[in-house]
Amino acid sequence: MFDGKVNERRNIQHQSVKLISVSVGVRTEQVVSYFYNLSSHFESKRTMFMESFAISPISVAVTLVFILVAVVYYNLKNRDLPPGPLGLPYFGYWPFLNNQTCNNHMMDLKKKYGDVFCFTSVGRLYVNLGSFKAIREAHINKSDCFGGRYKDFNLLSYVFEDGVGFLNGEPWKEHRKFFLQVLKERGVISVKDNMSGSMYEAIKSTIDEIKAMKDDSINMVELVTNKCNAIMRNMLFSENGISEEQVREINESYSTVMECMTTTNLLLTGNFARYFIFPFMKGYRTAMENDKNIEKILYKVIDEHKSTYNEDHMRDLIDDYFKERDTRRSKGDPTAHYFTDRALMYTLKQIVSDGVLAVASFVCLILKTLLDHPDEQEKVYDEVIEKIGVDRQPTIEDKNKLTYTNAFILESLRTSDFFGFVPSLECTKETTLRGYKIPQRAITLVNSYSSHFDEEVYEDPQKFCPSRYIMQEGKRRPELPIPFGVGKRSCIGEAFTMMQVFLFLTAIVKNFRLTAPESTSTNTYEDLITGKLRIVAHPRDKK
Repeated sequence: MFDGKVNERRNIQHQSVKLISVSVGVRTEQVVSYFYNLSSHFESKRTMFMESFAISPISVAVTLVFILVAVVYYNLKNRDLPPGPLGLPYFGYWPFLNNQTCNNHMMDLKKKYGDVFCFTSVGRLYVNLGSFKAIREAHINKSDCFGGRYKDFNLLSYVFEDGVGFLNGEPWKEHRKFFLQVLKERGVISVKDNMSGSMYEAIKSTIDEIKAMKDDSINMVELVTNKCNAIMRNMLFSENGISEEQVREINESYSTVMECMTTTNLLLTGNFARYFIFPFMKGYRTAMENDKNIEKILYKVIDEHKSTYNEDHMRDLIDDYFKERDTRRSKGDPTAHYFTDRALMYTLKQIVSDGVLAVASFVCLILKTLLDHPDEQEKVYDEVIEKIGVDRQPTIEDKNKLTYTNAFILESLRTSDFFGFVPSLECTKETTLRGYKIPQRAITLVNSYSSHFDEEVYEDPQKFCPSRYIMQEGKRRPELPIPFGVGKRSCIGEAFTMMQVFLFLTAIVKNFRLTAPESTSTNTYEDLITGKLRIVAHPRDKK
């Protein structure tokens, strides 16, 4: 049978050759000779190719030894590190993360590896701190090891490079001490009677503008942002320190910069990412141009202050900075050289930008939560009326009276996926955490999301339940949410933000019942982030 198939195949080949011969008008012998020569040619080339790439036994041995050494080195280097997922060479786990699913993905990794695990991204080691306990262990108990901001290129470190938020060592200590004192004196950390007028006036004008809308939908993000602009300028810069137009332009540019600061982008650190990944991302060049525009505006503001500075007439935060620098210089204090125009500009960039956009985002986040939980909205309203009455607007002094309202704010912050995880501090010297080795230059990830939904801390964490934060006999109140971080490097603007959150919330709820427009099926976080959150405010009847 086999011989028959061979003969049949040969007959087919001969018939094919004859057919080709007839079609091209040549003898069959010529066709056979052509294909024989062609076959010999390819065989010769194949032999030459294989010989040119022939590998000697010595080369094979050297290669194997090299691979073995690399594997041993990698294992020794990573021995005793926290467990974690494997990734690609150099790029690490970054290609497997997605902005839309990051929070839940990290929660799944926590269930698999524990609340302390690690992974790499473009050559850097990240240590996920996925619980309140882990965050405190690193950032508080071992603050001497986790006390520095990473200085390699990263979007955060680039935008706020030499400001109080990203300085290290003694320059950071001196700047933080100074700004905390100045912010306190200007009523930003604790409201002072002589400083609070502008804040209450902005809240009152907000209520008046909403009433004028007469049940029409309002772009709440736009309205609140404008009011936060006025509050920040009046409390920190007086009327002439920086104009409303300048702050508006800064924040328009800053919002463009923030569009690039996605969760996955914040995990890109170093020159490779700077020159070979970011330049090919959509919107990156525009974001960098807007960042430079912010710096240009702020340097102009600083130069204008220099030309009109009078130490006997202190106008605002910038004059306070100049005076502090001059005082230290006159005393021969070597720390005076830390107080540079560059450090001031980067600090102002964060104060002005976050002092408006971040505050407005927090306020609107709380208002969005009212839409999502209308029954809770009525509970907050009932408490405001009971404790404050109908004849006056809420003040910051009322805060301690409104137990349920404060609990509502805390639960809104806890349950929001607005807060995920963010690269925070760099390990300045090798240490251990939970018995695992944490090498120098590893970067911690403060994972607020997995901490806020920790089943070991919160009963039924997926449920929205403000009463969990109300003290009950025999029951300990659960952990407070940490959107501003913990420890010495926590955000210095927390008090300023939360004062405005409280005042906007209570004043708006006291005067209006909030609903979503009929044309809107849902109000998403994307609406909030993109400034498209629209709300209908129905005036309440006085009780």
